[in-house]
Amino acid sequence: MKAQQEIKTIRELIQLKQANMLSANPEYQRGAVWSRTQQRKLVDSVMRGYPLPVIYLHHIKTEVAGMAREDLEIIDGQQRINALYEFAEGAFTLFDPVTDDVKARFPAFIKAQPCPWAGKNSDQLDPETRKRFLDTPLSVAMIETDQVNEVRDLFVRLQSGLPLNAQETRDAWPGQFTEFALKLGGKPELARYPGHGFFTRTLEMKPSADRGKTRQLAAQLAMLFLTRRAEGADKLCDINAGSINEFYYSNLDFDAEAADPQRLLSALTTIETLLIPGQHPKLRGHDAIHALLLVDSLMDDYAPSWQDRFPNALDSFLAGLANAKSDIDGTEPDEFWTQYGQWTRVNSDRGDNIARRHRFYMRKMHEFLQPLTLKDPQRLFGEIERTILFFDQGKSCAECGGSVAWNDCEIHHVVEHSQGGQTTLENAALVHKACHPKGEAKTKAFASKFAAAKVGAAG
Repeated sequence: MKAQQEIKTIRELIQLKQANMLSANPEYQRGAVWSRTQQRKLVDSVMRGYPLPVIYLHHIKTEVAGMAREDLEIIDGQQRINALYEFAEGAFTLFDPVTDDVKARFPAFIKAQPCPWAGKNSDQLDPETRKRFLDTPLSVAMIETDQVNEVRDLFVRLQSGLPLNAQETRDAWPGQFTEFALKLGGKPELARYPGHGFFTRTLEMKPSADRGKTRQLAAQLAMLFLTRRAEGADKLCDINAGSINEFYYSNLDFDAEAADPQRLLSALTTIETLLIPGQHPKLRGHDAIHALLLVDSLMDDYAPSWQDRFPNALDSFLAGLANAKSDIDGTEPDEFWTQYGQWTRVNSDRGDNIARRHRFYMRKMHEFLQPLTLKDPQRLFGEIERTILFFDQGKSCAECGGSVAWNDCEIHHVVEHSQGGQTTLENAALVHKACHPKGEAKTKAFASKFAAAKVGAAG
């Protein structure tokens, strides 16, 4: 086999294709599989001066009946050549980075750059831009061999490298959230990305060998944590592949030094400090999600004594889950399975199922962490109790019966605190801020109504 590196312009490759002198061998090549979006972005890359990978061509010389013929068979680069050819033939227009934002998903710095080819096909380009496109030089490896098997072997070798998976692709995206996820999840081959100890020590993950699995989990935890902080404790987002991509794109200008990202780092460090490796069952991704969100709820409202009980509380929860899993075929599956375990297997990356699990997780951990002491006795209920009540009462006001939003709810002591009423879930009611009973008469009337409702529900 002989190989020689050459430069050919897009114009020359198109002319060869038009003359039927450049083609792919259908015996081992796929057909055209790129989407129009992929083709449009490839041409946009050329317009911006981005270099393309080397194209491999098999230079075939044949002689038939005393006549010589030369052809080029594509070994690697078929999809790129098709995209360039079809654009030159006027088959499609290019993206406008601004008006096609929903589909194109260009980062902000691209949108800010001039784009004279936006929304145009090749015939609509101004002469200078069209000439620059057609005269773009491409690196071509010209292969000469009479052994067809050598060509096929080269094709297999070129295709045998593992393609980038979804997270490895995200690692290359522009934007500050990319940097944040890399620092959290780690990429140890780069010294500046050792990874947070929560992932490498507590979860015992191996970011150097898992092809982005650790960084994907780090991104998912960050999404849930930051969305919940921004939109309320009742808001948990989807964390499937499409949602992760959307979050990366929507946070190109992410500020890692802002309060919430720094709080996330603090919460992860707290859990890492509390859980000694080897002394607890290995935590999985869903364990990490709920532990992080719970610690976020505990950090502000409760005296730090909860930290001493957190490891044992977590062990109690994991033991309950393990027992439930061992008896899922029983006549009456345990609540740890019906309300938590099964939702780690069915659509586990959907926000509504994560929220379903987290409601159960918070309720059980609230039991296991007792006694929880509020930092400020004047704050009648902490976030955990507030969250549990919010869902237990179906997001409905106990006074008027109407739907209540997270940012418009308060917790009322049914028996007033000043009259000895305890700050417990049993003595609490979710109400609108405007419906919160004030004064002795209204408080007594509410207590009677609430008691009657509980008796009716029990009956």
